[in-house]
Parts: sequence; structure tokens; C-alpha cells
Amino acid sequence: MNGSPQSPGPELDLPPLQRLLLAYAPADARPWQALCWQFDQRLAQVVRRGGDPTITAIRLAWWEGVLVRQEKDKGGGEPLVERWRAIAPPAAAQAAERLIDGWRVLASPEALSAEDIAAHGLARGGGLFGLLAASAEPASGADAEPLSRAGAIWALWDFAGHVSDAGLARQVLAVAGESAGPASLPAGRLFRPLRLAHAVALPDVRAGRVPAAGFTLRHYGRLLRASLRG
Repeated sequence: MNGSPQSPGPELDLPPLQRLLLAYAPADARPWQALCWQFDQRLAQVVRRGGDPTITAIRLAWWEGVLVRQEKDKGGGEPLVERWRAIAPPAAAQAAERLIDGWRVLASPEALSAEDIAAHGLARGGGLFGLLAASAEPASGADAEPLSRAGAIWALWDFAGHVSDAGLARQVLAVAGESAGPASLPAGRLFRPLRLAHAVALPDVRAGRVPAAGFTLRHYGRLLRASLRG
């Protein structure tokens, strides 16, 4: 791939929910978590722009080469890549690969099955939450399975809020609802944004209610109530 994808905006050029979640992260973890959310948004842009599936696959493979296989001959001058190379913790590559795989599921030109939707949720959500927790100490209790389950709830909730097909949105929430149990995420400030993201998404998933596009007052109220609980 010649060149690099379009450069991102300022560090906090993120949707409202993600910006609010960052405010609950420890100050020393905030730059890395902001970068993780930005990376997820960049992959979303690649997939949502549509077009030739082959071109989409090439763009996803570019990110995989740069951030997972760490090909140093690519990505120079790309701000997100430069920041990633400067601050990414050792555990980031594996989680980044999983996140890319999650978005790759949606890049297929075929109609999505329930299995595809579930695979997207676990890979995108597990990869993203794994990245957000990648700087945690080994003794923090950041096991992959709880991160994946909670991340899948958030990822499928977010997916349902971004599709124009009402039937698909309901199907996505139905798949998410099959595993919409309480989160068993670790305690601690590093994991607080993850706990809050799950708390915002879970009521809609349990109710089968497609979230309105954007971040509503109802969601803000959930976030505030969850933040008071820790």
C-alpha cells in the first residue's frame, strides 16, 4: 500500500462517550487509552466507508503489518503509528491483531450470520478492551475472558447504533443479549473506563433497545450513576 491512511485529528478527537470515559482513566494511562480508542475509530472508518472489499482488506492488512508485525518500513510520518511505537506496551500487538480481526468480519461482502456477529463482538470488544488494559501489571487480575465478554457487549451495542438496517440492529442486540451477564472486570482505576463502558451499554442490550445515534442524556445518566458506584 503506497503511503499511509489519512492522519487522525487531535488526541481527543473522539466521540463523546469515549472522551468522557478517558476522563475516568488514570492520568498516566490516558494517552495510551486515547490512542486505543483512536485506533478502533480508524478501523471503523476503513470498514464503514464501504467500496471494494479487496481495498478494505488491503487497508486492514496495512494496519496489521504496521502494528502487529511491526514492519518498520511502513507508517513513518503517520501520527497514530508514531505515537503507538513510542508508548505501546509489550502486550499491545496481540490485542491489536484481535481488534483488526474483529473489524475484518464486517468487511466481508456476505450477509452477516449470528455467528459472524458474535465473532465480531468478541474479537473487536476483546481486542479493544485488551488494548485498553494492556498497560496493567500482571497481578492486576486482567484475565482475557472477562475482558472479552464485557468488551463484546460494548462492541455489539456500538455496532447496533451505527447500522441503518433496523432488522440487523435488532439481530446484533439479540446476539449480544445471549451473553449479557454482569461484568466481572477487575477493580482499580485503570479498568474504570471499561467498567463504565459496559455499564452504559448493558441496559440497552438487555432490553433489546437499539441505541440512538450519538450519546444521549439517558446514556450520560447511566455513566454518572455507574461512576458513583465505582
